[in-house]
Order: sequence, then C-alpha cells, then structure tokens
Amino acid sequence: MKATLIVGSARKEGSTEIQCEALADALGEEGFDVSVIRPYDMDIRHCTGCNRCFTEGKCHIKDDMHVIYDAVRDADLIVLGTPVYFSGPSSIIKQVIDRFQLYWHTEDDDPPKKYVALVSTGGSRNPRFENVTSICRAFAFSINAKWGGESLVENTDGEDISPAGKEAYRFGKALALKIKGQI
Repeated sequence: MKATLIVGSARKEGSTEIQCEALADALGEEGFDVSVIRPYDMDIRHCTGCNRCFTEGKCHIKDDMHVIYDAVRDADLIVLGTPVYFSGPSSIIKQVIDRFQLYWHTEDDDPPKKYVALVSTGGSRNPRFENVTSICRAFAFSINAKWGGESLVENTDGEDISPAGKEAYRFGKALALKIKGQI
C-alpha cells in the first residue's frame, strides 16, 4: 500500500513536520510505502479559475503540481498536514487543494478506493480545527476518497511539541489498521 503525506507547513522543525514524520514512521512500520511531499519547496502556482480543466481534463499550468497529481493518483492514502492559521489551513496546503479543482468536474461513479486523512496542530488552547477539517473533507470528496479521520493537537506554541508526534504516531497505527481492514 502507498501513502503520500503532503506537508503544508514551511517550518521544517515545527509541530506539523513532527506530526508528519511520526505518522510516516507508524505507516512504514505497518508496511506502507510512504512518500513525503513538501509543496513549500516546490514551484506550485495558484489556481487561476480559468476553468480550462473542465474542457481539457487537466490543469494547463506548467509547474511542479504534476508531482502531487501523480502521487495522489498512485496513493491508497493521502494525508494532509497543516497548522491552523487564522482558523483555517495554511496557505501552502490550501493552494495545493485549490489546484484539485479539476477533480470537481470528473464523473466518477466508482466507489471510493482511496483514503484521505488530516494531521493538524493549533498553537492556541482553542484552535478552530473545524474549519480545517471541513476543507480537507471537501478535498477527500472531490477526489472520490473516503475520509480516514484526523489527528488534531492543540496548544503547540509552547516549548514541548512532542505530544503532536505521539498523537500522530498513534493515529497512524490506527489508520493503517483501518485501511487494511483489520478493525
């Protein structure tokens, strides 16, 4: 089984990166072939809303997004990792999600075969995870995937961000079992 983690944070040693690394470890231990994509380090442009994807069946923008499209197409599990910024996902992950506009117009009557999950951290004691979760669930729906769940960790602006990794590792183990049909 293949898993693709899309890290929507620019902080290389931040809590979202820690979550994604721990989740990758858990999935790898469960036999998943895990790839990690960091859009922050890529040339990903904004969706222009030109609607050419409706008629052409693909995005016409020539950038690194093809790497993400290919990884999502080939994955059994896609995990979106994002901190909460202003009650929503980071602009990095949102830009990637927006570029999946072309999937909204694809007729796909097949039952979902893929899973999408979310790992997210919020610096405050009461972050607005519901907005982030809603957007990521919409992404899952748009690519005809099942919702695998979420790992949400609050209060990560402090010095000890290790709970983010511990929770993501636990979540990864449970998610792997769920996908493999063992629970």
